[in-house]
Amino acid sequence: MIRILIAVFAISIIACKKNDDIQVPPASYDSMVYEKTDIDILEVSFTARPNFHNLQYTSEKTKQAEINKPTLTAKMDIYLPPNASSTSKQPLLVMIHGGGYSSGDKQAWQNEAYTYARAGYICASLNYRLTQNGGNQDSLLRLYAVQCAVEDIQNGIRFLKKNANLYFIDTTRIVVFGGSAGGGLSLINAIEYDAPFGTNDHVGFSSKTNGSISTGATLINDDAASQQGVLHYDANDSPVLLFHAKENDGSTGATWTNSVLPTQQAINNSGNSCTIVAQPNLSHTVELALAGDYWNDIKPFLETHLRIATIR
Repeated sequence: MIRILIAVFAISIIACKKNDDIQVPPASYDSMVYEKTDIDILEVSFTARPNFHNLQYTSEKTKQAEINKPTLTAKMDIYLPPNASSTSKQPLLVMIHGGGYSSGDKQAWQNEAYTYARAGYICASLNYRLTQNGGNQDSLLRLYAVQCAVEDIQNGIRFLKKNANLYFIDTTRIVVFGGSAGGGLSLINAIEYDAPFGTNDHVGFSSKTNGSISTGATLINDDAASQQGVLHYDANDSPVLLFHAKENDGSTGATWTNSVLPTQQAINNSGNSCTIVAQPNLSHTVELALAGDYWNDIKPFLETHLRIATIR
């Protein structure tokens, strides 16, 4: 039975289980060697913030219960494969759902998270502050809405690094996935990790990772959420693998010519690297599952930036 485990007591059970001298098959990192029933899932609270003018919530599933609360607590689901233990720490994939900064939930990535956890990766799917109407009431609120989301996601990454021993994470091997608004957050963290407009809950820990993978998002577009004028591109940023519709995104209206190529150019010109992969015209996001349609593009990115060959 898959266990949804909450609170310190439950975490201690998992820690004991993972430290048992139980023989498990070695991770493959490119094929699913474990069953769904081998994966432990922990729901963990990781950050708390004031609710701005009662316009915010952390999931579309809890919107009605949270919208009038003065303080919001964001949670994540951590998927622990059986190969992860105190003596065998594993790569981490952080996953960020989309929804226009107004909807969505961490369970949106559940199917994809299972495919990676079954291959030996630890996965963490994060909720974050959402804002009524995505903050589209005006441009300043829209900008604030995305900055709240960035702050939460970056603190989620720092939380996971700080608690790496508890969750058996190799902090030198972390990649962030995201789709739609989550793709935008993944890209922003690649370029503007430890953003100056947020508060670091875990001083001494950075949100910088080894790479970011996005679908349905760019950094150069007409949306106030794109953070134009705020981002600082440089060679120390995290490398990017960017999936996008060619020519037109049927949801956002972003184009390959005016949004994708300029985003790639800005990243590459800084000394960092951005690889772009074309999705079907008028698509918005695509599934980024292990062994899925785009695995042949994802696999070499993970193998390179997570240095998979050294842990097989």
